[in-house]
Amino acid sequence: MALGKVYLVGAGPGDPELMTLKAKRLLGIADVVLFDRLLDPTMLDGVKAELIDVGKNAGRHKLTQEGINQLLIEKAETGAVVLRLKGGDPYLFGRGGEEALALQEKGIPFEVVPGVTSSIAAPELAGIPVTHRGVASSLIIVTGHEEPGKETPLDWKAIAALGGTLVVLMGVSRLEKNVEALIAAGKSPRTPAAMVEKGGWSEQRMISATLADIAEKAREAKIESPAILVVGEVVRLAEKLGKKKIAILRPAAQQKESAALAESYGFSPILAPAITLAEKPLPEDLQERLCKAECVAFTSANGVKIALQSQAIRKALTEKTIVAIGPKTAMALAEQGLPSQVPEEYSSAGMEKMLKGKCRSILFLRSAQGSRYLSEALKAAGLFVDDIALYEVAPSHDPRLDELIKIARGVQIFAFTSSSTARFLVERAREMGLEMQLRDALAAGTVAVIGKPTAAELARLGLNVDVMPDKFTFEAMLATLKGEEEIK
Repeated sequence: MALGKVYLVGAGPGDPELMTLKAKRLLGIADVVLFDRLLDPTMLDGVKAELIDVGKNAGRHKLTQEGINQLLIEKAETGAVVLRLKGGDPYLFGRGGEEALALQEKGIPFEVVPGVTSSIAAPELAGIPVTHRGVASSLIIVTGHEEPGKETPLDWKAIAALGGTLVVLMGVSRLEKNVEALIAAGKSPRTPAAMVEKGGWSEQRMISATLADIAEKAREAKIESPAILVVGEVVRLAEKLGKKKIAILRPAAQQKESAALAESYGFSPILAPAITLAEKPLPEDLQERLCKAECVAFTSANGVKIALQSQAIRKALTEKTIVAIGPKTAMALAEQGLPSQVPEEYSSAGMEKMLKGKCRSILFLRSAQGSRYLSEALKAAGLFVDDIALYEVAPSHDPRLDELIKIARGVQIFAFTSSSTARFLVERAREMGLEMQLRDALAAGTVAVIGKPTAAELARLGLNVDVMPDKFTFEAMLATLKGEEEIK
């Protein structure tokens, strides 16, 4: 039987889209794939080959390296096309060279397919260029978990003296000892340092500190493997170049527009609809209640869209003063040829000021769960107030929300645009048994809200609010967040 061939393939840092075209093509023709700590299991989606997990964690090996070498040889000797898939690059602390030598010794044909190394990609994705003109013109990459008994251990004194950027791979378990060794060798304790956890994964996150404090901060943040240590002045560049992840919890129909807006402000959006909208049947006395109202108020563009499906409402609006809470609501009305008035302040005081002397009765067309603080305050001011629920807000059951909850530690900003987005996020996390992890992530990140009722719901849930714009719009929230970032 003719010998097969072995491909030693780098899978890149984690994101399947960062795999090379050649790596993806070879996955499609392989008979056998030996994979280890894949950064994303979706890399193997649709692969029809025999899949063998030979993953190695610190202290927990499914197979020894010698066992992996032997398995590669045995599979190739059957005539199979064998693909050895490794995170990062196979020849950078991936022991690919050992596998290549073992194959060569047995006369097995092999080919190496380079991969994007996490030593450069992970810092880059976190906003840290490993070299930068005028800051760092050299890069040192070392392993932070050396093989015990090694005859030539790392010369930390030489490494500390070289300057430039230092990247330490696979060093989470020995972080404190490595940092101590580096400082003892002469590296300034005040040198900027960062830990990038799960670079290229959806849950990627970064913490930064001085070299003296990075180990303690990593322990407090519960940084886990895989993570890399970056030491050098280039770490400071992440303040300008790093994009913070913002969780957008609005309904699915608003996600695309919201994501584009978030990107325009320099954020990296995480799309995770927490709510969905279910239309309610209109009341039988709709016509009568429309007639009684001098003003009709909409609190969302969603309400406008649903209401104008009714010809009765559309016709009645031509004879009414229309109030729109927020520019998006006003825009939705304008697109239907309906002019509206927008209060300067989105509050009961703002509406009372705008409506004073213009109408004595107002009808709200909105969500069944919409806040009633506007209604109650207007009633107290002497207006007749009516409410018709056009739709209900319900849990989304969207898998993207579940994924957000799982990776919440890697999200820096949580954008709550309504009370229900907050309530259903926490409820879903509780159902998944991840409520405490979510609460920890919310406490560590920035919580931004639109409107006082949303802030009140967060308070009821025992969560702190960090940012609430004066104008109750999503763009105003982003602008406020951007301003906060620039101040920092």
